[in-house]
Amino acid sequence: MKNLFLILVVISCSAFAQFAPVVGMEGCIAIPMDSPLFVAWAENGSVEKGWVNSADTTLGKVDFGFIEDCYGAPNPAVLSLGDGGSATFEFSTTIKNGDGFDFAVFENGFDDYFLELAFVEVSSDGENFFRFEAQSLTSTENQIGAFGLLETELIHNLAGKYPGQWGTPFDLSDLEIHTDLNTAAISHIRIVDVVGSINPLYASVDANNRIINDPWPTAFNMGGFDLDAIGVIHQNPLNIIECPEVSVFPNPVSISGIFRFQSPHAIKNCKLIDALGNSYLLPEIKEIRISDYSPHKGLYILEYEILGRIHHHKLLVR
Repeated sequence: MKNLFLILVVISCSAFAQFAPVVGMEGCIAIPMDSPLFVAWAENGSVEKGWVNSADTTLGKVDFGFIEDCYGAPNPAVLSLGDGGSATFEFSTTIKNGDGFDFAVFENGFDDYFLELAFVEVSSDGENFFRFEAQSLTSTENQIGAFGLLETELIHNLAGKYPGQWGTPFDLSDLEIHTDLNTAAISHIRIVDVVGSINPLYASVDANNRIINDPWPTAFNMGGFDLDAIGVIHQNPLNIIECPEVSVFPNPVSISGIFRFQSPHAIKNCKLIDALGNSYLLPEIKEIRISDYSPHKGLYILEYEILGRIHHHKLLVR
């Protein structure tokens, strides 16, 4: 009888476990923060912080973290959005719909089950945003408390599905049905906190109008979704207009080699910028050994000033 009960429990759980599972299990879609898939990270954004508790606005809004804490790769600093808060990021080099997932969102969840959720929206013009069709099959019979647990398998297309240092990925193919969205040139990503209350007065709902039950209320200054980073997987080529008076050679250059500037004017404030947005200030000389500044191969941007104007040049390091 006991074995029969266990079998019934497993069958019951399997009936609801419709989406990708936790880290380490077959079918998991989480992407580690150090994956070579990432070619760039969010680096320019703004935030609209939400309430400490949307059911009691006298408590004010959350005040933990800054938008700058979300720039670059995941790190210990995070931005708390609060109930219904949002953060919007602009990408000067647009994101494209490639094969598979196109970007990933990182939260700071402590483990596979202590999770906080957020909607993800994108735009190709900075004005009209389109939301990924989120799904939540978590029961709404009882409210999940501030330190309650979620089942990863019951969540789809919601940021925060995976714990810290593991990105929840998103595929722009899911949004190709929207004719007003150019999925080949996404310029903005917006993250919107899910208000996890099961009270219809405050609740957030998924694409099927189901109430999303997640830890609530989180009535402290770092409540709500804690955004860590956004990693880009598929990016359009950099739109760089190079100064015709300046030559950079050889280009491509060997990782152990030297590249040179040739310019009729003095070059000032020269920087080498890698795909992660890290910049290296270069000396005002015309011969530079690449390995003195970065050990990595790939596409770099040279930023420099000539006669008071900023210019850019692409440099490929092999």
